[in-house]
Amino acid sequence: MDDYIVKGIKSFPQFSEVPEEQLQAYVELSEVCTYQPGEIIVKPGDEINKMYLVLEGNIRIQLKRGDQFTVIDTFDPGDLTGKLPFSRLQSSLAYVTVMEESTVLVTHEENFSEIASHYQLIESFVHALSDRIRHFTTQQQQNEKLLALGKLSAGLAHELNNPASAMVRSATSLKTNLHAKPEKFKGMMELQLSEEQVDAINKIIFEKLESNPPTLSLMERTSQEDELADWLEDHGIEEVYELSETFTEHGFDTDALDEIKNIGDEILLPPVIKWIEDVFVTEKMIAEVEDAARRISDLVSSIKTYSHMDQANEKEPVDLEKLLKSTLSILNHRIKEKQVTVEINIPDDLPEFCGFVSELNQVWMNLLDNAVDALEQKGHIEISAKSKNGDLKIYFKDNGAGIPEDVQTKIFDPFFTTKGIGEGTGLGLDFVRKIVQKHDGTISVQSKPGETIFELCFPLNN
Repeated sequence: MDDYIVKGIKSFPQFSEVPEEQLQAYVELSEVCTYQPGEIIVKPGDEINKMYLVLEGNIRIQLKRGDQFTVIDTFDPGDLTGKLPFSRLQSSLAYVTVMEESTVLVTHEENFSEIASHYQLIESFVHALSDRIRHFTTQQQQNEKLLALGKLSAGLAHELNNPASAMVRSATSLKTNLHAKPEKFKGMMELQLSEEQVDAINKIIFEKLESNPPTLSLMERTSQEDELADWLEDHGIEEVYELSETFTEHGFDTDALDEIKNIGDEILLPPVIKWIEDVFVTEKMIAEVEDAARRISDLVSSIKTYSHMDQANEKEPVDLEKLLKSTLSILNHRIKEKQVTVEINIPDDLPEFCGFVSELNQVWMNLLDNAVDALEQKGHIEISAKSKNGDLKIYFKDNGAGIPEDVQTKIFDPFFTTKGIGEGTGLGLDFVRKIVQKHDGTISVQSKPGETIFELCFPLNN
């Protein structure tokens, strides 16, 4: 039986150069196990102290999120999983589940020291471990990017939806309003106004459109609307409440309405009043469309600044405040959701600092995103910078719960995360550290309950 298994192992590419006597020793130090479909070999929390070589069948690593399982990796004949020699794996975060009847060679870690005496055999395990690290790192980096992209796209969708919806509503109302224009225009033409009267009406309209109406309290506004409604009603004009609301919004009082009345005979008053009100309503709708379009344009501009589109990946002067504000625009949805206040204190006289802008934006994004995650409702974030001893120092400070002391030394380690499964891969701060190091800089953290400060230090002579 052992000879049959040895020949089977020898047929696997990673063991093809391993002498048969070493494979024989490997088999003698192991146990051949058969598992049935659906059988769970390892579950989350179990200690990982065995190496598994699939001889026949198929097994799968899965994460459970709610009632759903997400496949992390699958293993076919010739694949190794579990704890390999020199691996620091301690416990499982996932399920190792048998998908079809499988025969597996199981080796306990207490036998690794004896395996280590067989050079070619241990070399094959080291290669397998290297391949696993490379594969897992690539996969986790991709997951981290997808997770970040998901957060980014969700925030953008929300931020774009508001002005886009406002634009659609205003455009629909404007279309309805414009459809009624010909009839109103006809009514105005039938009045046969003189050139002087037309000029007087236009003068009133443009003066009000160009002026800034006074800011009124709710009580003052209500009182003004009532006063205008009474005036309009006294002069035989219908729909007084809609009219009074529009005229109040544009700073009219009864004296201004008297000025309109004095332009000509009182019979002219109702159609003239309604024409003026219609102009203001149209202007308001156009302003709403313009404002919504500007908000979308500003957001797109922020995205271009953040992603550094159309720019070569070379070092260039960094406009720190502009880049931070563009990043905050992208995170605006999450910031508003938690009612977080953000304060930026960047001196105007900072020395010029050059860097890879698109990569630095990832640093700001990761630090700010983590800060928002750490804050309760109505938390506060402060970003500041200063130059000291030829270095640029940037501080990201928040008043969240803080990072436990025993965790602070690990947060920059790859794959270390305090978030739940599926919420983070533990690569965000590792990326941050690597980007900072690429700029010959350093990053450190000081944290206690109510105050966490990340300090970034970049040499200014780079």
